[in-house]
Amino acid sequence: MEELTTSEIEELQAVVRRLEDESAITRLILSYGPAADGRLASFAGSLWLEDGVYDWDADGSPHEGSAGVEAMLQADQHRGLVEEGVAHFAGPPLIDLEGDSATVLTYSLIMRREGDRHYLWRVSAVRWDVERAEGRWRIRRRTNRLLDASGVGHRLFRQAMQELFEEAS
Repeated sequence: MEELTTSEIEELQAVVRRLEDESAITRLILSYGPAADGRLASFAGSLWLEDGVYDWDADGSPHEGSAGVEAMLQADQHRGLVEEGVAHFAGPPLIDLEGDSATVLTYSLIMRREGDRHYLWRVSAVRWDVERAEGRWRIRRRTNRLLDASGVGHRLFRQAMQELFEEAS
């Protein structure tokens, strides 16, 4: 077996760093749902930067900062949903990584329980803007838009895909 050159070793190191970052970002994104459903409001809030934003509804006010996300999850409305058996699920992430920041697209599926069955209640397009801060990935902004007849979710995905992929323009 022949020895690798310095440039080949550096290239492999860059690939490994990228894969480690993508894995950490995936873990960040996929941690929110189980934390929300597990009533771990403080942990879920800590996924956001202190000045991060959770823009959850085109017609609603965003939740500001990690404290705002935590407060939303501790509110009676969300606690009631969890007690009834709600389940938050993020689809596989599409990650566009650029140094210490990344744009991530996922679907958000929210299931609710009714009697002995669960049903799909809400489906949203989600854009996550994440940053590496103090050695770990955190959420700068999460933007949710319902995939419904209003078209806002479709527009969110279209704009993000055109931003991320030249061939989508």
